Amino acid sequence: MNLDALNLNALDALRPMLPLPMWQKLTALLASFVLIIAAYLYFGWMPIQDAIKSQTQQVEQQRILLKKNQRLAKDLPRKQAEYAKLEKQLKVALNMLPKQSQIPDLLENVSWAGKDSGLVFSTFKPKGEVIKQFYAEVPVSLQVSGTYGQLLTFLKRVGEMPRIVDVKGLKLTQGKAGGDLGVIGQVVTYRFVEAQPKSKKKKRKGRKGRK
Repeated sequence: MNLDALNLNALDALRPMLPLPMWQKLTALLASFVLIIAAYLYFGWMPIQDAIKSQTQQVEQQRILLKKNQRLAKDLPRKQAEYAKLEKQLKVALNMLPKQSQIPDLLENVSWAGKDSGLVFSTFKPKGEVIKQFYAEVPVSLQVSGTYGQLLTFLKRVGEMPRIVDVKGLKLTQGKAGGDLGVIGQVVTYRFVEAQPKSKKKKRKGRKGRK
């Protein structure tokens, strides 16, 4: 199909409009122009604007993400320093928690601290452990007698021990005729709870049972 054929087709399409009055021709021409503009806006302009809006939103999201990552990167050395400090503090705290094998020696040191301070022990008996998340409380029933000064010396020595030892719930009673104080309470130390390895024997027994 050549250009002449296209022109003839266009003339054929417009031929029915030739006998019409001028105002009808202008109206038809204006309506055609409006339809062309509407079709362009709907099929051409609006999709382009939607694509531009979508791309703009994506660019803005990437810009916000970039700023956030830049702030995190800038703050990274401080966070690393804080983590190293906390890790060091945790190691110090764990070193202050004795292992299970060290508990008897620690309790013996507490007892000797009391005796060396001049206190007389009536009761110094370990009780059942109380398991927490990564440590266990080891309470010891305590009943001693002595002067107020001897008790303060004992508490001072316990507080100076490298391991964590608390003296809790002390109840003081005055002896008859101004005698020694009677002291009842608890000595509580703490130990680090070591992770228990999985028993291989149970697995082997389970396999034998299946056979």
